[in-house]
Amino acid sequence: MPATPKILVVDDDPAVLRILQKFLEKEGYRVLVAADGASGLAQARQEKPELIICDWMMPGMDGPQVCQAVKGDNGIRNTFFIFLTALEKSYIGEGIARGADDFITKPIDPVEVGAKVKAGLRLSQAQKALQDLAQRDELTGLYNRRHWDQTLEEACKAGQPFLAAMADVDHFKDVNDVWGHRVGDAFLQEVAKSWSAGLEEPEILARHGGDEFACLYYRPLGSLLALRKKVEKILAAAFPFPVRLSLGYARFQPGKRLTPATLMAQADRALYEDKTQHRDALKKARIKNRKQGAWGEGAGD
Repeated sequence: MPATPKILVVDDDPAVLRILQKFLEKEGYRVLVAADGASGLAQARQEKPELIICDWMMPGMDGPQVCQAVKGDNGIRNTFFIFLTALEKSYIGEGIARGADDFITKPIDPVEVGAKVKAGLRLSQAQKALQDLAQRDELTGLYNRRHWDQTLEEACKAGQPFLAAMADVDHFKDVNDVWGHRVGDAFLQEVAKSWSAGLEEPEILARHGGDEFACLYYRPLGSLLALRKKVEKILAAAFPFPVRLSLGYARFQPGKRLTPATLMAQADRALYEDKTQHRDALKKARIKNRKQGAWGEGAGD
């Protein structure tokens, strides 16, 4: 739970807003207020509070409409939602059907408000922890492919330019075969740790599968290439075998209507090309070394 949880109170009665704001601030929460449903929904989307207390009956956009909009928005759908109402209890069923998590009845009882807010925040935090666990790769602690797919889709909708990059470990099978899977696992964990350390919000690194990693990157390509080299140096210093990471990327530019699938296909092709170049260079180096060895033996005869 955040150090200071944010609570949004939505009510068209100024007196109710003042009472709840004063009480909740005294309890140590950061309180946001809105005098109507539309502005309350806008604040919820911008501020992403941990909990919303919303009046049922309001002019314009009423409480049930706010609740339905909140629960239908992927960015805030898991916000704990409490209805504030003076209506009879028969309305509770309708509220729950709209997605509400709890009710507070009028006239306001501070003890009831305090207890339900605390319980709501505990449940919200537990739910977020479970969801985060479901979106994490068990070995590396990175986000998993499911979360990557969601994040990439959201990034495309946001319309900001970025790089969608794919990276994998050259000859990783040899690492497992020669050094064992424990070393291989430790190697992947170090890739995750050292690469993630070079990222800035909202950039992310996800384990796409096996030794493949996916990176959402908002800075110039040169910075990404420098990060790869830095990670390679860290890995080379930590493990007793050659280290090389292949990298492919695709650029997202607003207005070009590139879909997540198109970006991933482009990045995957670029990754394959980079890996092929690495293999060709390695073959040439080995042939050159063999020839130099043969010439050296001949020169000494």
